[in-house]
Amino acid sequence: MTFQPIDKSRRFLQVSRQLRQSIFNCDYLPGQRLPNERVLAETFGVSRIIIREAVWDLKRSGLVEIKRGAHGGAFVQEMKHDAVTSVMRDFLNLTEARLFLEPAVAALAAERATDDDVKEMYKYLEIVPKVQTDEYVRWHIGFHRMVAKASQNPIFKLQVNILLDFAEDMVLSLRPKDRILHDTTSHPAILEKLSQRDAEGTQNLFYSHLLKIKPFFESWEKQFGTTGLIRSKIQ
Repeated sequence: MTFQPIDKSRRFLQVSRQLRQSIFNCDYLPGQRLPNERVLAETFGVSRIIIREAVWDLKRSGLVEIKRGAHGGAFVQEMKHDAVTSVMRDFLNLTEARLFLEPAVAALAAERATDDDVKEMYKYLEIVPKVQTDEYVRWHIGFHRMVAKASQNPIFKLQVNILLDFAEDMVLSLRPKDRILHDTTSHPAILEKLSQRDAEGTQNLFYSHLLKIKPFFESWEKQFGTTGLIRSKIQ
């Protein structure tokens, strides 16, 4: 796979997640060694310290084993239940936080959005990227960022964008390439409620919209056998 340059504000986590994706995509097979620190540092455009932190993050997740010596390095391990569970728990916690925060922020946006905010969002939704691409995922998340901005609360905007930064990385890393997580109708429906200044309606639609990610977890349960991991909190 082709790795992407790293935004310095989220360096080792971005490196770690791109390496996770390469492992889940079987670009690196069990027993195979990852490129050395120097090569990875040059590839991602970060320091070797950042690479070291990213590799240790993979080790903590049970995805690689670190061997010392002249022939050492980070070697991909057999996919274990604990490793997949760790990744899915991260995604679960992230989704739970988004379900708690984003609908409430959307309700504020319905009350506080300026006419220019609303016009900008309508214009944004007019151009839909081709489905089943990374651009399509970023387009969806971009709308969420615009809603947070329209709340006119810079603290909420910051909090939502931090969650969305992690969500974007994880979705792009983990989603199957032959499927998407959201349709093209949910955002226009949310924006319609928002433009009508219907705070409760906007909040409810936004919550339902986020729940549509649940089938993603279910597909992972079937693929990796992570039964019971997500049933209690995302209903």
